[in-house]
Amino acid sequence: MWFEIFLVFVIICILAYLDTKKPRNFPPGPDWIPILGSALAIQKLRNQTGYLYQACAELSKQYGPVVGLRVGKDRQVVCFGYPAIKEMLSKEEFDGRPRGPFYETRTWGKRQGLLVTDEQLWVEQRRFVLRQLREFGFGKRTMAQLVEEEAYQLVQLFKQEVQDGGAIIPMRDAFSVPVLNTLWSMLAGIRYSPEDKELKKIQSLLTELFANIDMVGALFSQFPILRYVAPEMSGYKSFVSIHQKVWKFLRNELDNHKETFNPDEMRDIMDVYLKTLKSEDKTDTFSESQLLAICMDMFMAGSETTSKSLGFGFLYLLLHPDVQKKAQAEIDRVVGRDRLPSLNDRPHMPYLEAITYESVRVFMGRTFSIPHRALRDTTLQGYFIPKDTMIIANFNGVLMDKEFWHDPEVFRPERFLNDKGAIQVPDQYLPFGAGKHQCMGQTLARSNIFLLTASLLQNFDLSVPPGEAPPSTLGVDGVTPSPGEYNAWVTLRA
Repeated sequence: MWFEIFLVFVIICILAYLDTKKPRNFPPGPDWIPILGSALAIQKLRNQTGYLYQACAELSKQYGPVVGLRVGKDRQVVCFGYPAIKEMLSKEEFDGRPRGPFYETRTWGKRQGLLVTDEQLWVEQRRFVLRQLREFGFGKRTMAQLVEEEAYQLVQLFKQEVQDGGAIIPMRDAFSVPVLNTLWSMLAGIRYSPEDKELKKIQSLLTELFANIDMVGALFSQFPILRYVAPEMSGYKSFVSIHQKVWKFLRNELDNHKETFNPDEMRDIMDVYLKTLKSEDKTDTFSESQLLAICMDMFMAGSETTSKSLGFGFLYLLLHPDVQKKAQAEIDRVVGRDRLPSLNDRPHMPYLEAITYESVRVFMGRTFSIPHRALRDTTLQGYFIPKDTMIIANFNGVLMDKEFWHDPEVFRPERFLNDKGAIQVPDQYLPFGAGKHQCMGQTLARSNIFLLTASLLQNFDLSVPPGEAPPSTLGVDGVTPSPGEYNAWVTLRA
């Protein structure tokens, strides 16, 4: 009896010891404790700094540009600084995407969609979507028309608010519907009203979701047993509930398309996909559930980074009226006041273009890349990276690098202009990633940010509302940090 108990105790001790052992030449990082790994060390730093990206930045100061971690079952490597991030994003061995309940529960327990898939499914589906985005306006004049229409509608909405001389307008979420519409018009032929009750409900749910998960997963992903023993505390119950509502919303749109589908009239990408599903030569990567997963990726992530870049951009514009004035002088000189700016004006408006780059930088400098996965044993910056390790870039280490940017916390569009006033983008500017997984929506994102910013600044002056303290630029932590709620005092330009 006592021998059996002693034997079990010895086995548990051995397993606990083995659970703390790191692979040989694995990147340096905090010690691993049984079961939890590095979780407590990371959480302690996160509590101290307030943000996961800053916690990981502190680890990089201590351990170097490549930090090795383990959180629950997940072995993770966080890259910080241009050389490490560029190698990580460019190396074929890191072209995989993570596996696990966090990444698969969102798409009915399967690896589907575009954001967190890899290999043959990702290659075929990404190729199809890119081809169709180009066909339905991505990078063409029709895309410009979509963005210009949304800019016009947003200006009209603001004019309704300020018609009596001025108005206080909440700015954090002012751009989510216009940005979504430019993408959704190509994908599903739909343009939403900012007052659409169903859409507002879904976006409220997504705001809640993004505020309570991280890019590297969630408790129920890193400790899968919590799905069953603590579904509410681990976030699993809320995660599934929100996704079920999004699935229902998207399924209704797909059912509407199926009812009105005409094989001789392709209205949007959803129609083309439905037609492909009826083709005899389609591959097995095409399915109705894969179409819904693509829609979910586009709906949830396609507009989030762009609208948050605009949210941060206008937050800084409130605090830097001198930047507003320089931008408005350029708009008046190039466009005037008789028409709205267009994307054709962009080559002649380098300062507005520089504001676009800077708005993206100050937002993405607080974020991580979508996680990658090592497809086989390999190395990174001389360290051993075992197969299936999750690798993630902390963009704070390249977009907020003080040695390169000098004053990264300052909103200064001039950093993207050369001595002749022309746009100059350094290699260290990597907000959209690099390599095969480079963001396929960056053209649309930059077009949205440029035109919505130019159109609002052409017509309005924005300032901190009288009697209110200047808003904080710290932001709110989440899957990607967002600006806190803030208001602008908006008046028509004289």
